[in-house]
Amino acid sequence: MRIIPYILYLFLLAFHLTIFKQITSAYGGLIDLSVIMIALVALYRSETTTLWFAVCAAVIAGSPRLDMMPWELLMLVIPALVVNQISVRINLESITSRLIIVGGFLLVHQAFSALIISARDFFYLMYSSVLPTLIYSMIVAWIIFLFIDGRITWKKIKALF
Repeated sequence: MRIIPYILYLFLLAFHLTIFKQITSAYGGLIDLSVIMIALVALYRSETTTLWFAVCAAVIAGSPRLDMMPWELLMLVIPALVVNQISVRINLESITSRLIIVGGFLLVHQAFSALIISARDFFYLMYSSVLPTLIYSMIVAWIIFLFIDGRITWKKIKALF
């Protein structure tokens, strides 16, 4: 019964990558939901759970482009384990500290993806794709952390309307 939420997370990730990825894009920025989900699991769960979830999410994230799948595995699993080790050793009580960790993970993933896709146009891709994706994904991660901390609840949202 403890594995069912993770399977639902993986279905949500696959659903997002196949249907909603292009719909939710804005000004060249995409929501990097795979990094956000892996970072959330790495921040709040054990190392073993982080490892297998990162591998499964990397396989799903790399499936649209099979030539990128080994790179996705490296770019998602190793930073996920680093985030897990950081979360074990450092006090991450504030939203800012968790956003910095997730932002670093996003930056590493997006920068290495841009470097692998086109090393010649790396700086152009950093400006046109990586930076908007980083900002857009950080906003989504911030909203998720507000829900996790209880600063935004469904009761508060319903009270507004």
